[in-house]
Amino acid sequence: MPTPSLLIVPARFKSGKLYSQVPTSGTGDFTVTRATSATRVNASGLIESVASGIPRLDYFASGGVVGCPALLVEPSAQNLVLHSRDLTNAVWSGSNVTTAKNAVGADGVASGATTLTATAASGTVLQALSHASQSRIFSAYVRRVSGSGAIQMTTNGGTNWTTVTISSLYTQVACAAQTVASGTVGFRMAVSGDVIEVDFTQGEVGPVFTSPIPTTTAAVTRNADVVSVSGAVSGAIGQTVGTIYCEFAYFGRPSVQSGPIFLRETSLRGLSIGTAGVTNINFTSRNAAGSTSLAIVTGSVQLNTYYKVAIAYDANGTAAGGSEASGVVAYVNGVQTNIGTFRVPDGVLSEFRMYGAPAASADNDPFNGRIRAAALYTTRLTNAQLAALTTP
Repeated sequence: MPTPSLLIVPARFKSGKLYSQVPTSGTGDFTVTRATSATRVNASGLIESVASGIPRLDYFASGGVVGCPALLVEPSAQNLVLHSRDLTNAVWSGSNVTTAKNAVGADGVASGATTLTATAASGTVLQALSHASQSRIFSAYVRRVSGSGAIQMTTNGGTNWTTVTISSLYTQVACAAQTVASGTVGFRMAVSGDVIEVDFTQGEVGPVFTSPIPTTTAAVTRNADVVSVSGAVSGAIGQTVGTIYCEFAYFGRPSVQSGPIFLRETSLRGLSIGTAGVTNINFTSRNAAGSTSLAIVTGSVQLNTYYKVAIAYDANGTAAGGSEASGVVAYVNGVQTNIGTFRVPDGVLSEFRMYGAPAASADNDPFNGRIRAAALYTTRLTNAQLAALTTP
């Protein structure tokens, strides 16, 4: 396997910087911008806050098993729920449910979370939010202490309820997004006597919930993660022939194009990997004359599922190592998924952004997920090499 011209496996960092493994000269080191603190899952599986500008190495836990670290990259978000960790506060209204702030939180802190005990069937704990009509989602970390009745969540005052699946371990769960004005969020417990513990409640604008944003007396905003390198990195980008590799998972399903990699010129044109709505993951090459798009994962994009994707492109229209007479070939998890045409960029690709798109872009949204690794090659890898590179 050839040596990549740029390789980033998120591991070494300092404030404002994420170091690449290749090249070693520093020209491949990424600048990290986020002007607020943010949370991650640490190596112990607990929620932890990190300072502004610190890359978030996230050890997302599935089924109680801490995973491999990955770079958590998210758009800006605001938590509109007040006293997000204390459901005993007066901003929360309980009916047939008792509340006590005595549970160990999802961050491991004693009395950091709230215990809810249903004293009658269909007991509720609710908080009214005031805002303009917009799409909003409500999420929380929840675990079951006792009982087996349905636990439901709402973002529109109970007009709609979503039954969520919980266990004895804290899991971030959410109700279905709804377009509401000044809607009420909260929980309903179907069976009297059931007990759950709740932490990091969150009401956000949009169809996707994100990592916890703790609040007390006022709404709190977390700024977007922007992770990019530009300038001399152009030498590590295959300008007309090359290969892009990325291992990533979506944390939340976007509603428009959003992806983990964007190689761009000074304009908004270039090469990108991202979703097309909520159905496909596409590779897009764009220049002033237009764009071509290749579906590389078809069907509904699975959340928190890692995809190992490699895209090889050749402006000459001939893909080495295979019979396909095409400028682009895609491999996902060891399998060739599609071939297509390649649109040559107008100028020099001089920026590598793990963000989805520049903040000013009108046709892309920021990535919302985790990136385990990314690499660039200035050569078109053979099909056999692409299969080997992406095999799980």
